[in-house]
Amino acid sequence: MGPLPILTEVPTDVDMSALQADLADDGVAVLNPAHAGTAPQLAQVVRDARDKGIENFKVVVLAHDYNPDTSLRDLGTQLGRDLAAQGEETMTVLVMSPSQVAGYSTQLTRFQVEKGQDGHTGRLALNDPPKATQDFVDVAHGATFPFAAFTVFLVLLVAALAGVARVVTRRRSREVDAARRAAGLRGSAESADEKPVEENGVSAVSNRE
Repeated sequence: MGPLPILTEVPTDVDMSALQADLADDGVAVLNPAHAGTAPQLAQVVRDARDKGIENFKVVVLAHDYNPDTSLRDLGTQLGRDLAAQGEETMTVLVMSPSQVAGYSTQLTRFQVEKGQDGHTGRLALNDPPKATQDFVDVAHGATFPFAAFTVFLVLLVAALAGVARVVTRRRSREVDAARRAAGLRGSAESADEKPVEENGVSAVSNRE
């Protein structure tokens, strides 16, 4: 039996076809009337992102939050799949609502996306979409997985495990040696007890009973 399909919860009140049409012009779709005036600023951030290597950047600002909040991630993922089917293989999608955020990218690593979602302070300023988007770009662009530190950690971990294994092995070896010596001493004692004793020139085995 193969793996179960992953269920998605793409918001049903978002018209995906209309959303793609909205994004086609400048990579920005502001569905929240409260932030309608931020579209030009968002478009500028999208253009500037290219200078940092984030190509084909899409930003979606939703009107309200969703339950579950993974709906934003699912929307970004579905949008990415739809665009990929149209030949746009390289892309990064940032989806925001008043208090939720999710990213999807075929270019950035998952580590970069998650760090970007945290922004500089651990939480993007979602009440200010242009700033939130700029922070996402800056942090995601500069985020790199600490491979050097991780490698050092692995080396130290392996060394520690090897040391523990040596200690355990030596302890078990000493226990085995001690058990063998004890068994040898018992055997010698039993042999001594059963040694023939000569009585009046006749050999006899001593009786311990």
